[in-house]
Amino acid sequence: EYAVQVKNISLAFGGHQLLDDVSFTIPFGKVILLRGDNGSGKTTLLNILSGFIQADSGKINICFNGKQMDSTNFLPEKLALAGIGRLWQDIRLFPTMTVLENVMSATPNLTGQNPALALAAWPITRREEHKARELAIRNLDLVGMADRAHSSGDKLSVGQMKRVALARMLQSGSSLLLLDEPLAGLDPESVKSLLELLKHLNRKEDKTLLIIEHQHERIGHICHESWIIRDGKIERNGMAS
Repeated sequence: EYAVQVKNISLAFGGHQLLDDVSFTIPFGKVILLRGDNGSGKTTLLNILSGFIQADSGKINICFNGKQMDSTNFLPEKLALAGIGRLWQDIRLFPTMTVLENVMSATPNLTGQNPALALAAWPITRREEHKARELAIRNLDLVGMADRAHSSGDKLSVGQMKRVALARMLQSGSSLLLLDEPLAGLDPESVKSLLELLKHLNRKEDKTLLIIEHQHERIGHICHESWIIRDGKIERNGMAS
């Protein structure tokens, strides 16, 4: 069973064929390292999988809660609800919110997100908020940030912000994590700590990971496979697809 299945995806930009009839499948529970030169299409592929860019052609299927879906034309919001989480190179926390509030904001389908329903169903809203807070604390504890729950989002180091961003993915129910250079900007100790967290998310929390990372030698030991984008194709174990 797969987390995502890509069939014959192509995308040209500025006269350059970034992706050329690319097909691949990522099984559940795998950690895939995606390599390639700058401008080879790595981030573009993550943008397509997360719905921020539409491919010129091809098809994408995802599996969420045991149900296979054609997600080719899904918008980012719908893909997020279907279990696709995205870590950007530039961390996008709400700077005026606390760490806890940042994570709680990723809770899906809260009644309180609709002002009219929030007023009409206040007891339900309160119960949901309490459960969302408990889940957020659990996720912050999982990523090692529970002690900073009440810190402001703009008072964190780069490594701490990445951990909070991962907690938000867990809060939203993400099962496939698309990570764009998670080790960038981290000191050696933070790199070691984040790698242990990613390994834990994969092996203990059953998360599937697709990771773009230039520091191959540091992250390779937690990955099951290493793929390379070259000339619009994905080379996997020396074989192009």
